[in-house]
This record gives sequence, C-alpha cells and structure tokens, in this order.
Amino acid sequence: MKITFGGKEVTLIGTELKVGDSLPEFNLTATDLSTFSSRDMKLPAIVLTFPSVDTSVCSLELLTFNDRLEGLNYNVYGISCDLPFTLDRWIKTNAGDYITMLSDYKHHDFGEASGTLINEFRILARAAFVFDKDGICQYTEYLAEVGTEPNYDRIMEEAKKYF
Repeated sequence: MKITFGGKEVTLIGTELKVGDSLPEFNLTATDLSTFSSRDMKLPAIVLTFPSVDTSVCSLELLTFNDRLEGLNYNVYGISCDLPFTLDRWIKTNAGDYITMLSDYKHHDFGEASGTLINEFRILARAAFVFDKDGICQYTEYLAEVGTEPNYDRIMEEAKKYF
C-alpha cells in the first residue's frame, strides 16, 4: 500500500490488516505506564491509529470522535507512538473521555501487526479499524495521505453493526 506523509511517499512496516483478519497480538503502554495487551481489549472495538496528539489533524480527529461517542457505549482505542505522558496530558486538556489512549512507543507491536508503522519516522500512519465481538476485523481504512481526516460517518456506520 502506498501512503504519503506531507505529500512524500513513505514506507509502511508490517502486515496490512484486512477485513476478515483476527485481532493481532500486541503489547502497548497505557497512560499509567502499565502494559495493555490484545487480551485486554474489550470487543467489539473501534481502533484508531494516528501520528501524534500534538498535531492539529490528530487532535481534531480525536475530538471529533470523542463528540460522536458521547452517550454511546463503544469501546474505542486511540493508538500512537506518543509517550504515555503526552497522551495523558492530551486527555486531561481535552476531556477525552470516550477514547482509551494507548502508546506503541516501546515495541511498535501494533504498528507492525497492522501495517501502520511508518519506517522513515517510526510513528503510526492514520488508519481506522472496526473489530467485532469475536475480534474479527470488519472494516479498515488506511488514509492515503497521513495528514487527512478519516471518514467519520463511515466508521461510525460500520461500528453500529457490531455494538
């Protein structure tokens, strides 16, 4: 898959997740520095990967999803290579109540398992996944340009089928 970052083509490391694939095994770091593994993920789930909460598009994406999730009982996970302290600061500053923020900074497990790790920068590309109650991927969206927003309506529409 070809994606660009700021208009320049970058290389993704790992295996692209496809509809029908199982939730991969991974270990991430929670904002309290504890380990969060694939076994800890509550299903069904929406998983969002993004470069950094400190960019305007990433922050806008998370705020938009957070607003759309109000009143819904969805399991939503936001994953980046930001340090856990950065994610925790973003949550406290932006009242990110409906998205569990996780860091892939240590091992890049999720990035490699989902094919979202950008080799040139060691950050994650922007993508969205919906997993059903059995951990089967039912929707994927890899953004062709990392700096663009995902299709919020489509992701929420797909997620409604499984929640």
